Amino acid sequence: MGRTATRNVSVSQLEREAATLWSELKEGSVVWLTGDLGTGKTTFVKALVRAASGPEARSPTFALIHEYDSPSGVIVHVDCYRLRDPGEALDLDFPGLLSAARLLLIEWPERAGSYAPPPDAHLHFEHGEAPDVRRLERLT
Repeated sequence: MGRTATRNVSVSQLEREAATLWSELKEGSVVWLTGDLGTGKTTFVKALVRAASGPEARSPTFALIHEYDSPSGVIVHVDCYRLRDPGEALDLDFPGLLSAARLLLIEWPERAGSYAPPPDAHLHFEHGEAPDVRRLERLT
């Protein structure tokens, strides 16, 4: 899918967006989540894990990798925000994570450089004009 128009969505509408994306993704998909801090990337991950009937997702503040079992398989959530250099992404073992995952979600993939696997879907988040609104763009 090519670049689409940016849409304004409420934080509560992210639930529906996540459920739609979950229904579209095939096994082994990679999703990139980009945007500034506080724009809704982790909120979206939590909504997507709920859509997959997985457990409550946690914020990846301290651990860079979280795994969630769902009836369809493991969802792996990687947050690359704290990487100081793309070379540090080698320690994350993206090939190993991808081979074990039904879905691989990567926040801040740009910090992993060329080590981040290419996305099947790339969502970009921005702050909206109101506190509970986000600008969401699907780039792939």
